[in-house]
Amino acid sequence: MSSTLHIVSLNIPFPPDYGGIIDSYYRIKSLHEAGVGVHLHCFEYGRDHTTKLENICKSINYYPRNTSFIKNMSLLPYTVFSRDSEKLLENLSGDNFPVLFDGLHTTYWINHRYLSGRLKIVRVHNIEHRYYMNMARFEKNPARKLFYGIESLRLQKYEKILKNADILLTVSVTDQEYFEKNYHNAEFIPSFHPCEHVESPEGKGDYIVFHADLSVNENSIVAEYLITKIFSRLPYKCVIAGKKPPLFLKKKASAFNNISIISDPDDDQMSDLIRNAQINLLFAISAIGLRLKLLISLFSGRHCIVNSNIIKGTLLGPACHIEDSADGIIEKIHQLMNKPFTRQIIAEREGMLELYSNSFNVNRLLRLIFPDQVNSQ
Repeated sequence: MSSTLHIVSLNIPFPPDYGGIIDSYYRIKSLHEAGVGVHLHCFEYGRDHTTKLENICKSINYYPRNTSFIKNMSLLPYTVFSRDSEKLLENLSGDNFPVLFDGLHTTYWINHRYLSGRLKIVRVHNIEHRYYMNMARFEKNPARKLFYGIESLRLQKYEKILKNADILLTVSVTDQEYFEKNYHNAEFIPSFHPCEHVESPEGKGDYIVFHADLSVNENSIVAEYLITKIFSRLPYKCVIAGKKPPLFLKKKASAFNNISIISDPDDDQMSDLIRNAQINLLFAISAIGLRLKLLISLFSGRHCIVNSNIIKGTLLGPACHIEDSADGIIEKIHQLMNKPFTRQIIAEREGMLELYSNSFNVNRLLRLIFPDQVNSQ
């Protein structure tokens, strides 16, 4: 296939170390491998340029993000208004290639007359105003709590800009239903991820792992709950791994000999923790979007115990053990700790995850964006 596409990214999509950036990087990689020429446009925000992207993109343009205070004094969402580069508009309007806006945050120019007549796609990673309201709910710092609440209101009003998109790509069934109801142009294409196929090892591990960005308040609250209500009641080794664990969490875990916290593991270390565990335990207070750590755990780990909020809006329930209560999770852990992960279980999981494979979803994406080229092959 010989096709060309602009992608506007809210940040430099490398290293792929959190949600939307993981989706972005592996989507670009999959498109490149399918023969699509990607003109990548990145807002710079605390990340370095890298040859890893140069190797899979036809061109890369970088734009500074304007994070001055004045950008917060607007009815527009700060996350959008701080990405209003006129140079970006100039670069997008120099040809007629389709434009994929990677996240609502990147859509400042989507309804500009210079892009009239272009195929415009938006990857909606979340229902953003709900996501920001959820962050406000768990934020303890009064100033940040106020910001998240105001930004949620601005995003809710701004979201109507999506009527200017031809296609909305959603990450979950729940999001697809919401955007289809409101804009009638939504397609469910799950997040792209690092695993090409199920890579889970056979055999048994000797520990349980919970992994998350622990600097996020919701995740640290969940980790505290797991320590208090579940891990402290188990005879097995329990590992909590993630970015910037707060001091209170370290103190809480230090009271128990079977619980350890691994702070800021690098990509290889995190991959090993997920892969070698006997159980990946995934738990969430809120049900928002698709949690990529679930996909990664299913494609590369052994048994996965999750609560209902983790799998809501996905088609991944059959691949997981679903428990919501602490007692139910403990009982399920006892059942699975000595159950080997077999070749048969791996084969069954492969079938359950087919709709979430990169190869399957890049082909769906190509049919949406380049239907004439795909149909002529």
